[in-house]
Amino acid sequence: MSDTVFFPHEILLEILRRLPPKTLLKFTTVCKSWRSLITHPSFISLHHRHSPSFLLLQFSNRFVLPHRHPSTILRLPSSPHRDFPVVSFCNGLVCLAYGDQCQTVIVCNPCIRRFVTLSAPLQYPCYYTSNVALGFDPSKCDYKVVRISCMVDDERFGLSAPDVEVCSLATGSWRTLDHGIAPVCYLAGYSPHGFHDGLVHWVAKRCVAGGWYNFVLSFHFEGEMFREVMLPESLARASTDAVMINVVGGGNGKTLTVYHVGGGSPCSCDIWVMKEYGEVESWNKVFSFVMSGFCLEAPSLGMMLSDVEIPPMELCVTCSGEVLLLVDVAGRRCLYSLDIERKSFTDLQIEVDTEFVYSGYYAESLLLLNIASGVVSY
Repeated sequence: MSDTVFFPHEILLEILRRLPPKTLLKFTTVCKSWRSLITHPSFISLHHRHSPSFLLLQFSNRFVLPHRHPSTILRLPSSPHRDFPVVSFCNGLVCLAYGDQCQTVIVCNPCIRRFVTLSAPLQYPCYYTSNVALGFDPSKCDYKVVRISCMVDDERFGLSAPDVEVCSLATGSWRTLDHGIAPVCYLAGYSPHGFHDGLVHWVAKRCVAGGWYNFVLSFHFEGEMFREVMLPESLARASTDAVMINVVGGGNGKTLTVYHVGGGSPCSCDIWVMKEYGEVESWNKVFSFVMSGFCLEAPSLGMMLSDVEIPPMELCVTCSGEVLLLVDVAGRRCLYSLDIERKSFTDLQIEVDTEFVYSGYYAESLLLLNIASGVVSY
């Protein structure tokens, strides 16, 4: 009588979907049937749908999941000559890009240590800056990278629509979208972006009647269409020579958050939230810091930090609504958590000693495991 135990297929699926990707990766060597099951697109999708999300912090070429016990470190692909800044997260995949023109774009899964380098996008004859973002197209079950390139040193600066390319992971090739599909605007290089229900957003500007008009530019990965979202009037007409306006990623995916730093001294650092997406009347200023000299104050909290060299840099909004900020205090770059509802500003005791810092929510997955073309293990 054989001692071998065979599980029904449904039971085996229930067991395997609960295991971490690193364990499943080892199980692909057990037998051909297990490898076929684990690398099948339907199982990869099932496993991802049941994977919890964690706050992820990028420090140079490594990731830290600070809320895991013990703290987990994930490595990124590295080059002996340069580090690649993270520009986007999506469903367990990480997008990295190098340079103002984003000529080198990498999509990797740090959990299973696999990555693919995308083919080179277009180059333009004049000086330009580019932004890229990674997203998912559910209609094609495909991941896409969008690259938006704005011409800087010719007569089109701020007066023309950017050039837009999309690269599909399924095909591995770039294609150019019809000129004019994006509105007339300019996006500064390395502009941070935020996600909301499958849309990616940047703060953009265009030249109107001798001045600059600011707005939020969104891109829909499934329809490959752009849309403008209006900012509150005080931000839409703010002088972009003296301020910083960025979209903040993270949160519950239902609200849009913008961080604004005013010019002059003292300057105001404001957090705005759009409660009803697309409704300009729903913008609400939910918090303000005041930066005066080297002092950072939060009047609503009765808090003051001294020896702060520059205004805080926003990183992301957590699922619980806290805002993660990078603050330079006495020469140290430290991470702080701002809880607006509980009126607290907490030093997370995490010091950052690297140039590239990125944060967002990440769910471990098996994505890229079933793609053979161009995928490299590291």
